[in-house]
Amino acid sequence: MNAPELLLTAEELAKRNGLKQTKPRVAAKLALIAEMEARGEISPIIRLEKSYLCNFHCTHCSAEYYMDRHLDKVLKVVDTRRKMDMDDVRRLSREADELGLARFVITGGEPLVMKDFDAVVAAIDPDMHYIVTDTNGWFLDAEQARHLKAIGVDKVQLSLDSYIEQDHDTFRNKPGSYKRVMRAIDASLDAGLNLILATVLVKGRARTQEFRDLCQFVENRGIGLYVSYAKPSGACSDHPELVIDKADADAVRALEKEFSVFTHMTPSYGSFKGCITVKGIITVTSTMEVTPCPYIDFSIGNLRETPLKEVLARGMRNPWLGPYRPDCLIGEDPKFIAIHAEKTHGVSFLPVPWGKGFSEADSVVADLAAPARAPAALFDEYGRCVPETGSGAVPAITRRWFVVEQPEIDYAGIHARAETHLGRAGLPSADEFARRAQAILARLGGRPETADIVRGVGVPFLLPKADHQDIGEALETHYLGAVRGAFEASLPDYDFVNHVKASLAGTLSVAPGSRHERLIEAMARDAVVGYYFPCLNEYSIPAALARIASLPDDFLLAGAYDTCAALVGNPGLLLRENGYPPLLWLAALAGDRVDAGLHFEAYGPDLTFNHRVHFGQPAEYWTSGLVVLG
Repeated sequence: MNAPELLLTAEELAKRNGLKQTKPRVAAKLALIAEMEARGEISPIIRLEKSYLCNFHCTHCSAEYYMDRHLDKVLKVVDTRRKMDMDDVRRLSREADELGLARFVITGGEPLVMKDFDAVVAAIDPDMHYIVTDTNGWFLDAEQARHLKAIGVDKVQLSLDSYIEQDHDTFRNKPGSYKRVMRAIDASLDAGLNLILATVLVKGRARTQEFRDLCQFVENRGIGLYVSYAKPSGACSDHPELVIDKADADAVRALEKEFSVFTHMTPSYGSFKGCITVKGIITVTSTMEVTPCPYIDFSIGNLRETPLKEVLARGMRNPWLGPYRPDCLIGEDPKFIAIHAEKTHGVSFLPVPWGKGFSEADSVVADLAAPARAPAALFDEYGRCVPETGSGAVPAITRRWFVVEQPEIDYAGIHARAETHLGRAGLPSADEFARRAQAILARLGGRPETADIVRGVGVPFLLPKADHQDIGEALETHYLGAVRGAFEASLPDYDFVNHVKASLAGTLSVAPGSRHERLIEAMARDAVVGYYFPCLNEYSIPAALARIASLPDDFLLAGAYDTCAALVGNPGLLLRENGYPPLLWLAALAGDRVDAGLHFEAYGPDLTFNHRVHFGQPAEYWTSGLVVLG
């Protein structure tokens, strides 16, 4: 069994093995997705919106403004753009296959009202791709389910927006639709179709008994529940009261531990994509425009003008879409939501074309002024380490969307957790620890060039005396366990999850130029007192290493032991109730790949440890730490 298969459940593995028998080419491509993503390549699902015909008129519909009925009855305009035909579908299928892509979703509208649905399936080619169809379930009876299976459809995604019959029918504006969905569930399973239910999460719903009952229902039936966030786009843009907040998203993340419930943000099969724009999904509209998710009405290219490969590359270059981020771009980022609302306002024919919505000139921070700092200062008013002039691997300014919040410093508590979880060898007393840590702050604050670092986030830490010969082995056998122990003891309702399955022994060394060897040498002599500053916001790993060379000699780049100690002392450092923190790179460590690294990251209220490809690039969500010893 290979590494990706180890991440599959027994049921998922059985389905994968069954697919090998019926669709060997599709199964082979699906099996390679994890390897592609480990190399930093992408394998998005392709949503195909050939038709927007629909027998429902839902309040929250993201496709409503694309529909002929809206253009005709509301805007009173005629869409003369050329529409997708079967040659377009066949060409897209071939281009996708050449890129190793394996998954198509036929959507709309309501796909099962399409007269040419069977022809679309054939044009995609069931022997070449895994085919899913969305449906509201109205027409999905036993006969139709058997027909879908017979023509090569693999999976059905069926919409159910409340476990309470009247609420679902009201939300969908279609009396009787709940009963039709329940019929469709049985019909799909009886026909041997893979099945998931899809439900729209509106503000506050995640914490209701109704939602929990729905989660329990799908668990009992042995199917998954895909949760789609209500977002301020399409018809839902007129209903901001429905749009979720982070508390809703975190509530679903907590429920993932109990039920087969997931969102587009949920890690799956060992893949951690965060917001899946371009990386995990694209939509091809009826006019062959490509949008980076079902809810963003900006095109990243038209497939009649630009090959799929270049459209995807263009999307990944975009600073909003390409870099990893833990929040939903169109559902949670107020800056992007405002840009989207402004550029789509008054536009009759969506999506907004490439160059007028998204473009190569996009910037997340173009409208921001640089934070204040003294001319010679190395840190700005927020404590961020100021990039050197002309440094291309780190943005000059940030909008501070992903930040660590300063915890209250409890020296006695930090000392006690260090003793309990890291060890007592040579540790100073709690009073001596506090004195030495405060002396570090006084020293930094007394130098004009470093004074502003103490205005930012910083936490003191303790490390017992230790002489480790293998960084990876020590991290794996001791320090990660210490982080887990401190986190789960301090936050018993939450979990620490180590997603790194391969052994770290013999894989890690000190990155040249990081100065991190000084911490390791100091630990070998005696216990260490230090201060950890997560202040290299949005730096690439190479930029962080380069910046160390021009900082005062007492600054070191943070690695494994010091970052773990900072989290042992302050277990909730990466938890934010009303916003998202960055991930913390162990930037001072070099591994088997120069373009990948290890990091700590919050997932809702949990703390995780993982590895990720970074390609030496900066991202809004990246942060590395500086350490000063005392």
